Amino acid sequence: MNALVEVGCLYWFNDNEEVRSPFPLEIQPEAKRRAQQQFLDFQANLAEEESQAMTDDEMVSLFEGFLFGAGLKLIDADDVDLALTLNYPFMPRVGDVVDNETKGESCVIERRVESKESKPFMVVLLQVVESKETWQTEFLLPS
Repeated sequence: MNALVEVGCLYWFNDNEEVRSPFPLEIQPEAKRRAQQQFLDFQANLAEEESQAMTDDEMVSLFEGFLFGAGLKLIDADDVDLALTLNYPFMPRVGDVVDNETKGESCVIERRVESKESKPFMVVLLQVVESKETWQTEFLLPS
């Protein structure tokens, strides 16, 4: 159990090849503590056969859910952009520079979530570095 917590936190609290850490440094220790406690409480309430039936992947996914839930409770409720980062850690963030085939180097200046036909999309507003022209793109979000 301790190894799962350490490995999970090591992955999400540090930048790596797949993702940059969505967790601000100042909330990491408390997010870890809360998620670990929630995970222990959850395990304590499982029947023995349920606990044994859980796969490693299921346990990791469960711990990550507790970790992200704790992180969201620890950030300023008015910080919509940080909430988006925690909810969608693999999506572009404000300040990221992307190289678009047709527009060239562009900087993310805003992002928001909208719904189309009951499906959530992240709308990303960008500004071309050279011309300062703004444009937008969107990504279908996992539901």
